[in-house]
Amino acid sequence: MSVAILTITHGKVGHELLKTAKSMLGNQLPLECRTLSVSESCNPDELLAKAKDICEKINQGDGVLVLTDIFGSTPSNICNNLKKNTNIDVHVIAGLSLPMLTRVMNYPNLSLDELVEKALSGARDGIIDCQESN
Repeated sequence: MSVAILTITHGKVGHELLKTAKSMLGNQLPLECRTLSVSESCNPDELLAKAKDICEKINQGDGVLVLTDIFGSTPSNICNNLKKNTNIDVHVIAGLSLPMLTRVMNYPNLSLDELVEKALSGARDGIIDCQESN
């Protein structure tokens, strides 16, 4: 068993990040992954029900790591409501980035709590000031 990943983001941000991570990892993702896109005209209650259904389908017993793009936005609110409305072990992290996602994918055998730490470290370590020092 392993942790599953669900991205809930504005537009196709989550889909494109997963697609890019997959290509970087040799066209294979080591964890069960799904995406849920949120549009401006969406019904948050309907998307919450859809997110819950996705979590139930992809959960393999070790929980679901839910990654969203911006804290406080509609996708983030859906994520946090999901956490409150399911019996599945769900952990939500906002600030989804490619470094975060690829770090998670490189450790598919870790527990949910350990993957949370990898996601956070991947995000922090992925922010680098590339300005040349003189």
